[in-house]
Amino acid sequence: MLYLIPYAVIFWILAFVSILIKAARENEITFQKERLSQLPKFLFIVIKFIPALTAVIIVLLFRPTPSLLYILLAVAFIFCLLGDIGMETKFLIGVGLFLIAQIVFISNFTWQNLLLGVSFLPVTAFATAFLTWILVIIFLTNYIESAETGLGKMKGPLIIYALTVSLTFCSALMLWLTSGIALGFIPVIGAFFFVISDFAIGIKEFHHHFNKAEVFIFTTYYLAIFLLSLSVAIYIF
Repeated sequence: MLYLIPYAVIFWILAFVSILIKAARENEITFQKERLSQLPKFLFIVIKFIPALTAVIIVLLFRPTPSLLYILLAVAFIFCLLGDIGMETKFLIGVGLFLIAQIVFISNFTWQNLLLGVSFLPVTAFATAFLTWILVIIFLTNYIESAETGLGKMKGPLIIYALTVSLTFCSALMLWLTSGIALGFIPVIGAFFFVISDFAIGIKEFHHHFNKAEVFIFTTYYLAIFLLSLSVAIYIF
């Protein structure tokens, strides 16, 4: 467990630098010296994806058993890493890569649930949570569509993505309840932050740029990655 300390330090130092650079580039924060906002884009992209890369490394190096859980967890983070790059080049590419990451998360958590054998309470919690997220997505879609531009041609793909990232949360919740492992709530919170971060991106991109949007989006995203990566120390199957 001691390896988590240097991992957390490295992860959050790089995440903090990435947040500062993005916020400076979007004029959400200002500095007396403008070096951060003038940093070459390729260098910012490298800094941005390194936290996800450290998550990949920590999962592969310190997986406690040969279980498929950890391999798929690393694969999901690889697609998050690629999504980080994609979001800074072309929005739709980034969404597509993160969609694959979410599908891997869902497949991974669902497979572990099936191996453990699900019962009534976890399934009920899964269904209730997913129904709740559907209602939130309907409300959020209507809210964004109230803007002058709305979602346009992106409406279908983004609704599919929103449903998928919601399923990541639901499957993480079900695994926690099925496993009975107390600290299993930590990846669930991570999945929750993933949903919140992505919903915030939808509002920023298609409705309005709210105050400190990039700071909020990046912070919740990095919290999601970090907390989900702790599954390697929480779930030992």
